[in-house]
Amino acid sequence: MQTEKLYGEFFDFAQTLKPYSSDKEELDDLFSLLDMSLTLAAGAKGLTAGDMPPRDEIGAALGMSVSSSDLGELLMSGRRQSRQGGLSAAAKSQLENAFYHIEARKKRGLNNGFISRFEIVCRKFALDDFERFCLLLALSVEYDRKYEAVFTYLHNNSTDQYPSKWLAQKLYAYLYGKENGYAGLLDGESPLCRFLCDRGKRRLDRGESAQRLLLSTRAASYILGESVMDKAVSEYCRIYPAFDSGRHIGLRNETFSFVEKLFADNAFKGGTPFVMNICGPAGIGRRYCAEYAVSRKGLRLLDIDLYKLISCERDDIRLIIDRIYTETLLLGAVPCFTVDTPLTETDSEGNVKRSPAALAVKRAGEYIITLFDFVFWVTHQKDDTFIGTDTEVVSTELPMLTANERKLFWDTSLDDGVQTTVLANSYILTPDGIIKAARGAHHIAAAEGSGITNDILSKSVRQQSSNQLGGYASKINAVFTWDDLVIGDDQKRKMMMICDQVKYRSVVNEDWGFRKKSPYGRGLCALFYGSPGTGKTMAVQVMANELGLDLYRIDLSQLSSKYIGETQKNISNLFNKAKNINAMLFFDEADSMFAKRSEVKDSNDRYANADTAFLLQKLEDYEGITILATNYVNNIDDAFKRRIKFMINFVFPTPDIRLMLWQKILPAAAKTDEPIDFEFFAEHFELSGSNIKEILTNAAFLAASQGQGIRNAHIIEAVKLNFSKYGKILTDADFGYLAL
Repeated sequence: MQTEKLYGEFFDFAQTLKPYSSDKEELDDLFSLLDMSLTLAAGAKGLTAGDMPPRDEIGAALGMSVSSSDLGELLMSGRRQSRQGGLSAAAKSQLENAFYHIEARKKRGLNNGFISRFEIVCRKFALDDFERFCLLLALSVEYDRKYEAVFTYLHNNSTDQYPSKWLAQKLYAYLYGKENGYAGLLDGESPLCRFLCDRGKRRLDRGESAQRLLLSTRAASYILGESVMDKAVSEYCRIYPAFDSGRHIGLRNETFSFVEKLFADNAFKGGTPFVMNICGPAGIGRRYCAEYAVSRKGLRLLDIDLYKLISCERDDIRLIIDRIYTETLLLGAVPCFTVDTPLTETDSEGNVKRSPAALAVKRAGEYIITLFDFVFWVTHQKDDTFIGTDTEVVSTELPMLTANERKLFWDTSLDDGVQTTVLANSYILTPDGIIKAARGAHHIAAAEGSGITNDILSKSVRQQSSNQLGGYASKINAVFTWDDLVIGDDQKRKMMMICDQVKYRSVVNEDWGFRKKSPYGRGLCALFYGSPGTGKTMAVQVMANELGLDLYRIDLSQLSSKYIGETQKNISNLFNKAKNINAMLFFDEADSMFAKRSEVKDSNDRYANADTAFLLQKLEDYEGITILATNYVNNIDDAFKRRIKFMINFVFPTPDIRLMLWQKILPAAAKTDEPIDFEFFAEHFELSGSNIKEILTNAAFLAASQGQGIRNAHIIEAVKLNFSKYGKILTDADFGYLAL
């Protein structure tokens, strides 16, 4: 094959004026150019131009090892090439013709709106001419296995079937007379090496110049027509599908427009990195806000779980971030780093400091801004990760939905006919929580063969929020209703007022504007106080059942700690977990935690008072429902009472109320052998509801053990047993005619 005929052997001149219309057309021409280049290189290695093998036989019959007779020729080849001074004028002319052929077709393709994936990669990663040549070399062995034999020959080593950095530099210098750019290839800082080559398959027995140029599977598959996310990063990332404008609810338009404008103004300007910090509770729509902003520019969002990423080995974190950068360019996506983990903690002195996780996040963040011009940074609270860095940061918060906003989401998620106003007022849910609850309600209704009812929706909501308070609380199965509760009319009326404040808070707070007058302290706190057994716990269950809320009894032993700072940390964790889970928090024996603050006499008093003050602050910030119960109301700190909206005194029942308790507590299915004189017991014995329940239960066991139904005698014996617990001995005379 004569040098003067190389261009005609590899290219069809008649195709020069035709634009590229597919990746295959351009790749075929690029590899024709590579074949020309390697043919010239093979000639420089020792073959004369007239002895060059046909293009289909390149490397097929060449020697694959170095013999002793070849050693002298091998050592002299570098000197001979140096004296030759590179390509001949004829060879250069042939390469120029090939370049013109490719560039002309490429330009015409661009004019028709076509750009190849190879060209996209080169442009997105800003590859220079040398790096483009190296990319083609690295891709060649994935494109056609014949190149393995070619590189084996050019290396003169049967184990070197892939292009090396050394070979790439030598080929480029010989073919184009340029040797610049090699340093970036050697130290791995070239964009080609950092983002497109496989950095994990390094040969430890070789020097840096002998390292292979291996294209990553992700880059090679993209250029060859596939676009599947790199498996090495898929466990940390999620690519959002194209934004569906049909599902967008016109809500918080001011915030969404603000984020969209910031993205449009700063994402493409280059220069100083820009971080858009969107904060708020999980599920409130932080990523959705970012997704909406990028969709307005026809882009997609790549969400990265940064907390999961920083759990990797420190050296691996940067490698994965580099691969994530590659993904954003190949997918045409905007990165959104999510940090859903507490970044602060309280030390033994009560001081708030950054957690170890926060330090790892900061290190990762400082590296991230060296790569990306713009990132979304999603956190629970406003983040200070980038303080002290050369970065522009703007934060915006997405607070919890108002009741009217929740109603809008319920209306969108449910069919007509469901009373969404009650749902919106009763359940403090995020948009994500509402969508999941509605979806769960559809499944439950389908399984039960019925339509969606408020009871089914309550069941679905509870399934979303169960077991989220961990060891800080135990869930109480609230089964009692208003019919089970026997208390005075005044107590019942106040309890109904509490329930009404939950049911109609959207009307008062939002429609009537009271929310603007109360920037904080929007929660509802009530204190139930009175003697033991007067129905405080049952009343709390009735209210939870009425409102369809989960009831959690707070385990005060888990909150209190002898270690300084731990109590505050536990209190903070409790209220953070309780936030937005639609639970009623029940502090039984509340005087142990909400007690009056004492005079400071030593450090123990000071820290105890600090814990009480911290609890007071958290209680005021909490927007849910909190019920305190105590037998000793005078022990409650006055500062807590100021924040309590309702105080209900549960007194010992009057004779009329006691009669109702005796009659209601005895089950209808209970067997009796004679009429029970409930009027006598109600009139003569001052008992609480819990005492009456205990007496009837003991009487039932006495009767069952004797093979009888319940008789007055059994109740008399049970009453005596109950009073004896409190040191009071009753005689038959106390029971009048019933003891005869």
